[in-house]
Amino acid sequence: MEILLVDDNTDYLMPMKDALYEHGYTVYAADDGKQASRIMATVTVDLIISDIRMPDLDGFQLHKLARQMKQYVNTKFIFISGYKDLYSDQLRLAPERDYFIDKTMGAHDILRFIDRLMFGKYAELWV
Repeated sequence: MEILLVDDNTDYLMPMKDALYEHGYTVYAADDGKQASRIMATVTVDLIISDIRMPDLDGFQLHKLARQMKQYVNTKFIFISGYKDLYSDQLRLAPERDYFIDKTMGAHDILRFIDRLMFGKYAELWV
C-alpha cells in the first residue's frame, strides 16, 4: 500500500512518515504541494494525506489537481490540519473518498484510522 504524505512542517512530516513506514506502508513524502504534484505524475499511490495550509500549492489545490488526474479521480484523500474550524466552510468532502483528520490526533490513532480506511474489516487481522 503506497501513501503520499504532504506537509510543509518537517517536524510533523518526518515522524509521521517514519510511523507509516514502520507500520508497513510505502511512503512518498513531499514538503509542499508542488513537490507532491511531481510525485503524483510519476507514481500512483493508494492514499493521499495532505496538510491544508502550505505555500504555493495548498491542500485544496492539490486535492483539485488530484481529482483532475485520471489515476486519482477516486483515490482516497485525507486532509490533515490543526485548523479545521478555519476551513470548515471550504471543506467539501465527498463520501467514501475524502476525509479530515485533526493534526493533534495521536500517531497511533491516525494509523488506526488509515488502516480501517484502507482495509475495512480486515484492518486488525494478521495473517
